[in-house]
Amino acid sequence: MRHLYLLLLNLIIGPLGVLAQEPEPVVFPRWYVGLQYGRQDFLLALKNSAESARTNTRRPQVTVGYQIKPRLAVQLGMAPVTQSFTFGGSGTNPAGQPVSEIGSSKGRSLAIPVLARYTLAAKPWKNLRIDASAGGVLFWSHSQTEFTRTDNGVVTSRYETTTDIMNAFMALGPSARYEFGRHVDVLADWLFYKNLRRGTATQVGGTGNSLGITNSLSLGVRYRFGYR
Repeated sequence: MRHLYLLLLNLIIGPLGVLAQEPEPVVFPRWYVGLQYGRQDFLLALKNSAESARTNTRRPQVTVGYQIKPRLAVQLGMAPVTQSFTFGGSGTNPAGQPVSEIGSSKGRSLAIPVLARYTLAAKPWKNLRIDASAGGVLFWSHSQTEFTRTDNGVVTSRYETTTDIMNAFMALGPSARYEFGRHVDVLADWLFYKNLRRGTATQVGGTGNSLGITNSLSLGVRYRFGYR
């Protein structure tokens, strides 16, 4: 898996010297706004705990970006999500008495990616552009869980828990965009994440790699404006 990430870095960084020699347009759009939707997977470090948690959720994301140069842009995104679910069941205890368990959980989270985008290949085929993105993601979440157990109609267990998480991640990955005219792009982003909190890598949380690296894949549309 380590070789895979090294290969990805080489594919992103390697072509820069050659592709940067292509002429840049004099007039280009300075601003863009975008809307994306896709799966975002984060390995989370829990507060005051050596354990980790994982969230793998489909999120909408809105993005605002500024084009510094024809090949270089910076952007800020916001990807919120709200979730709720119930769990539990019923049966009998060893004494044959009816038992029921019921619980509920609800939570909110927000991912804020701050990225720089660099165009590696400008129109290698028609209006296709290949970008590399790098930067960081700030992740916040708040969740509440309630649980109640009754034995023979008597409450024998009840608890409420609240969990707050604030983590920061490094982010790196490729992107493909296709331009339709002067203003509209469709794009696909593939980003890899690494939690910056020390020790999180030892709690891989089922990521399938020893580095605790996760990823996201999203599709979207972008509107470019402010030509000058």
